[in-house]
Parts: sequence; structure tokens; C-alpha cells
Amino acid sequence: MKPFLKAILILLVGLALGGGGVWLYAKYGGGLKEPPAEKERKALFYRHPMNPQVTSPTPQKDEMGMDYVPVYEDEAAGGEAPGTVRISPERIQKIGVKSEEVKRRPLRRAIRTVGRVDPVENRVYLINAKVSGWVEKLHVDQTDRMVGRGDNLLELYSPDLVSAQEEYLLAWKAIEKVKESPYEDVKGGAASLLEASRQRLKYWDISDDQIQRLKETGKITRTMTIRAPSSGSVTEKMVVEGQKIEAGEPLFKIIDHSTVWVYGEIYEYEIPYIKVGQAAELYPAYSPGEVYRGKIEHIYSHLGSIRYVPEEGTEVRTAKVRFELPNPTHGLKLGMYLNVEISVNVAKNALAVPDSAVIDSGARQILIIDKRDGSFEPRDIKVGAKAEGYYEVLKGVSEGEWAVTSANFLIDSESNLKAAIGAIGGHVHGDAKKEADEKKEEPLEKKEPAGHGGH
Repeated sequence: MKPFLKAILILLVGLALGGGGVWLYAKYGGGLKEPPAEKERKALFYRHPMNPQVTSPTPQKDEMGMDYVPVYEDEAAGGEAPGTVRISPERIQKIGVKSEEVKRRPLRRAIRTVGRVDPVENRVYLINAKVSGWVEKLHVDQTDRMVGRGDNLLELYSPDLVSAQEEYLLAWKAIEKVKESPYEDVKGGAASLLEASRQRLKYWDISDDQIQRLKETGKITRTMTIRAPSSGSVTEKMVVEGQKIEAGEPLFKIIDHSTVWVYGEIYEYEIPYIKVGQAAELYPAYSPGEVYRGKIEHIYSHLGSIRYVPEEGTEVRTAKVRFELPNPTHGLKLGMYLNVEISVNVAKNALAVPDSAVIDSGARQILIIDKRDGSFEPRDIKVGAKAEGYYEVLKGVSEGEWAVTSANFLIDSESNLKAAIGAIGGHVHGDAKKEADEKKEEPLEKKEPAGHGGH
């Protein structure tokens, strides 16, 4: 081959090899293409930076202020959280494991108590006389009589009252005598005397119509009539006919119970759930179908009785709440007891689990999470309010997870129960840890607890 053609062939081969090398470098070795995005890693739990056995399901800081170290799925042995146990489907069915999905739901609770019917404080009337005298006639001579406003209660003879009527009539006669007098001072003095005598009668509870009758007839009445200031029931009668009474002495007590108050007692831990204006249903024990509906009118600011007694407040752990009920037919008797039911909203949209799913040791609450693949993970949670058989979960579990509501499979093996619960908070110690290390127990699905084969 000619040298010229051989040179051209070598040049073409070199160009081809060079171009291919550049293409391969650009595609694989040049770093021109961005590497694929790294898959987001999910933290299974968080480990104490100084004590790896202490873990937490959520991020937090230790006693020195250092952050807990996250443990990711690819770092955890087998991809499972500490304490996770596996159970075969046959054993799950055999021991009756039940689970319920964690959902959001409104939580309501009913506060039930007993209430006592009492009179409205401003509808209790104590009747007395403003002047001393003698009871000549009793119109109401027995207790528990119903009276109307303005009804006659008794006739009272008083010499002072007779003198006051005479002064009033003399004042009117003086007005008539000086009517034509040219002296204004004389007329003014007579008018002042008339007004003073009239006011004296009114101060002694003589009504305007009685004073008008005295003016028109000019006749002095020997007795004064004391009348009821309100309709109601005469609950106390302190006088008899012929008795001498002194000014200010109590004669009758009248209670208007067309409207009544009902006092209920609320336990100390229930106080945060109630407020003024909440509706309630009240019904007597002898007739549950007879329902009265009312609202909380007042919540007392102290524990114990209606009136604050410091010594009693340290012994009684209930607070008084008050309801006001109309009682036009007087069906509610004073002193009667009523069953009270108050329905309250604990939470509108709470993440809730059944109360049977929560293992409460007093210091901590634990939930067994069903992974739906035969594995069960114990997890620390924090619970809030309880209502309708559910606990509000504040942290430690997510919506859509499944909580075991029948965790009796843990009781079948006490050692596994201690290991599963202790691994969460680093509490495996003493005999339980030593026994687990020495025996190196088999997985739960392979071990049949002695004496429990009949589950």
C-alpha cells in the first residue's frame, strides 16, 4: 500500500477512537451528568447519644442538651425497631389478637352527677312588722299555704299606728283650715306636716290604697293589715293569734318556687370540661322520662358547700354548679334530688385509640403497633383526654397505623413482655436481662409457653 493512503487510514482510525473516547468520558466519567437524587431515609427511632439502650420514637434532647441520634431503616438490624416481636398468622388467630386503626374522631363525654332543688336566693321573703303591737287575727294560720302577691297575712293592732293615723287626719284638717290664708309660710308648714305624717305611715308598711281610704273616709282603723310581698309558699310561720310582737320580729317566710335553682357537684378533675352556658338534662330518679333541660348558670369559685368554709374545702373535692329551671306547675319540690347529665366536647378532631389498647404503667403509656405483616412494635406514647372509651393521643403514633386492642399475647411470655417494653426506654436490667442473655430465647412464634396450650 502506498505510504500516503496508509497515513490517511491511520488518521481516520485515530479520529474515530478519539471521538469514541470523548463520548464515553462525557457519559460515564466526566461528571457532567448530575447523579441520581439520594432516596430520603426514614428514621425508625432516636437513640440516646451516651446510652444506646435508651431510645425515643421522636426527636428530643438528653440531660446535657445533646440531640438524640436518629437510627434509620438501613442501619437498624433487620429494619425493625427495638422490642419488635414477630408472631405467625396461626398464633395470631389462636391467641385472639385484635387491632384497630388509629383514626381522628370527635371525643365527647357525659358528666353525670346528682343535683338538689333549692329556692332562688332573691325569691325568698322574710316578713316582719316595722311597728310593735299585738296580732289580732291571722289570715294565714298554717305553713305550706300558697299565697298570692298582696294577699292578707295578719291583722296587727298597734297604739303607735292609731296615733299615726290621727296625726295624718289632723294634718288634712289643718290643710283645709289654712287653704284661704294669705300667708305662704303657714300653708307650707301645713303641707310639710301632712307629708311627714304620710311618710310615717308608709314607713310602717301602710299601703297607698290604705292611706287613700283613710283620707276619704276619715275613719281610723284599729288594726294594720300585713300583706304578702310575693306569691309563693309559706314555709315558716313564727306567730300565733294574740301574740305581742316587737318591731323587726320575723313573722312569716315565703318562698316563690315558680323558678328554682338546682345545685350539682362536679369532681375536681371534671372542672376543666365545664363552662357557664353548657346545656344539661335533669330528671328525677322516679320518672326518667320526665326531663328538664337547663344550662349551667354559675360555677362556684371554691370547693365544698355553696358558702365558702375554709375547713370544709380541704376535705371535699367537688365544686358546686348551679342550674336555673322554670317550675310553673311546682312539680319540682324543694329538697328534691335530680339526676344531672352534662354532655361536653373533649376534643373536636382528636387522634384517638381505644382505651383497651393503652398499657399504662403510671409513669408511661405504651401502645403495641400492629405492622400488619406479623410484627408488633411497642411504642411510647403520650395520651391526653379520655372519653367514650377512647384516649386522645398527643404524640407517638400516626393516623392510619394499627393499634393492638387485645395484647394478651404479651402476657403469655413474661420475659418477652419485659424485653419488649424495657427495650423502648432502656429498662431491661437485673434478672430479666440476665435471663434473656443466657437463654437466648427462641422467636415467639416457635415457643409454646408452658400451661397455655389451650388458648
